Amino acid sequence: MKWELFRANCKLCDRMEEMIRKNFPFVNLKVHRASECTDGSCCKLAQSYGIRCVPTLVIDGKIVLEGIVDESELKSKLSLSL
Repeated sequence: MKWELFRANCKLCDRMEEMIRKNFPFVNLKVHRASECTDGSCCKLAQSYGIRCVPTLVIDGKIVLEGIVDESELKSKLSLSL
């Protein structure tokens, strides 16, 4: 499974990344930070997935979470994706 997190450099995105890593430590999470997208490749990838906001989690090319969620919602939605 390919897990990708699109995020900005903010506390809400920090919290989302921390929750994913804490609850699903076994996944290989690829993080796309807006601040590191200097050549536009992350923006093109985000556009191809239809991402409208950050943080957004994409698993195997499908958006599964958009925006900040609480830990129980994160566990519930992502457990279904496994």
